[in-house]
Amino acid sequence: MNQESELFLTSDEAPSAPTWRRRRHAPLLEIERATALAAAMQQLIDDLPEQVALVSEDFTIVAVNSAWTQAMKSFGYARMAPGDNYRKSCEKVAASGWEPSVKALAALDEIAAGKRIFWQLSFHGRDRWSDREYQLCYHRVVVGSQAFITVRRFDLTEIAELRRLRDDFSKSVIETQTIERRRMARELHDSTAQLLAAVGLLLGNLKRQSPRGDSVTLVEEIQELIGEAQTEIRSISYLAHPPALEKLGLVGALKSLVEGFGNRSGLEVSFGIEGEIAPVSVGTEGAIYRIGQEGLSNVYRHARAAHAHVTLCFRRSMVHLIIADDGVGISKETLAAEGRAGIGLVSMRMRLLELGGRLSVRRLSRGTAIIASVDLERSRAQLVGEAEALNGLKI
Repeated sequence: MNQESELFLTSDEAPSAPTWRRRRHAPLLEIERATALAAAMQQLIDDLPEQVALVSEDFTIVAVNSAWTQAMKSFGYARMAPGDNYRKSCEKVAASGWEPSVKALAALDEIAAGKRIFWQLSFHGRDRWSDREYQLCYHRVVVGSQAFITVRRFDLTEIAELRRLRDDFSKSVIETQTIERRRMARELHDSTAQLLAAVGLLLGNLKRQSPRGDSVTLVEEIQELIGEAQTEIRSISYLAHPPALEKLGLVGALKSLVEGFGNRSGLEVSFGIEGEIAPVSVGTEGAIYRIGQEGLSNVYRHARAAHAHVTLCFRRSMVHLIIADDGVGISKETLAAEGRAGIGLVSMRMRLLELGGRLSVRRLSRGTAIIASVDLERSRAQLVGEAEALNGLKI
């Protein structure tokens, strides 16, 4: 080979560095870049608190972070390091019949086959880790022409405990509010209402004994104001301590609540049911009923409405309580703040949060609609759990 062919030169080109040398160094440069990238990625996943592993299409573990290495060592899983077959390790654990491993193995095969991209499962550990709560996630990712599965494992124990503490606190706040409202209702009925009745009687005597017409007119105006105050006290007292839910059931209690509120407040309030009535858990019944109380209380105190309608709506997968009025409507500021300024909407959201439900507030062309929604499937599952707990107590 002559020099010209070796250097790939033509007569018009100036001599330059030999092409074969540049070609020889290019793969080395790519390897260096890949090595640097891999080191950076390793540092990145090592900094993550959750356990992370990268698995190839043939289930070979390609990379893991330090949290994964430490966790597998503490669990006694010897074949969970780079180069090991992740599926075989899962298969070995699933062979014992442990349900989370059985589900994880099935999901792993579906991910590898491209039937799904993402999967996750929350579960409790076994043996000495039975008091711990974990979450396992699979995610299929494609890099260039090659597919990988990221495996992430979280220890949710502390997070779950914080959530339970938050829910217990929310429940305690709601229960305290309920008790305090009942106490105030009794005080209003037994003390304040009786005092106003006594004042009314005294004003009646003063009216009969007063010879002057202007004095009689003044007394009549005072009597009218006392009558309005008594109506308001009766309405607030009734909403704070309405008919017992346990005795009437959800539909009966809501119907009685609406009728009693209408009689005491002077508003025209109606109640209706849509869809086929479905059984719900005790927790769902209580939340919907209390939201009905709070919603009617908001109508009375803020809406300045003449009419209101309460609808209990059953759909295939959801149950909704809708409280609509024809009042002045909720302000844009309150709606934008999602009710954080007042305790009423916050209390409703807290009740629904415990059930995985949601609260919607909408401005109507005239008035406001409050919609409380709860998942029926979740409520039925809670109903089954309540029945099982009750049977356990009977046994």
